[in-house]
Amino acid sequence: MIDFDEETPRRPFETVVPLINIVFLLLIFFMLAGTLQPTDDIEVDLPAGVVDDKRASEDVVLYVEADGFVHLGDLVMDAALAPYMLRKFLDDGGIFNVAIKADENAPAHSLIQLMEGLRNVGVREVNLVTEQSE
Repeated sequence: MIDFDEETPRRPFETVVPLINIVFLLLIFFMLAGTLQPTDDIEVDLPAGVVDDKRASEDVVLYVEADGFVHLGDLVMDAALAPYMLRKFLDDGGIFNVAIKADENAPAHSLIQLMEGLRNVGVREVNLVTEQSE
């Protein structure tokens, strides 16, 4: 009679389903725990300052470049004109909180002119955004 070698035992099939489950649980955790913030379209160098942890929800974000021009979405305008362009939004439903991200080299008179104009058109709160100083 012919003597056959015994078959070597095979390793049991390992499934990757538990690994996939853990990866999806981590994905869901980071999606819920993380805060997504839209990126800024305009590149400005923010000045350093003392950071207040109180964050109000801003209805509109205005960007002031180093040359003093103000960006509102796709619109580029002078600091004196920006508040009156916001009046359209005020009439549509109200803007109560505005954040200003001004370049550290922006002229001070442009910022003052912008903030006075915002007050004149009825904006209740203006926040100047800075970077946290070290």
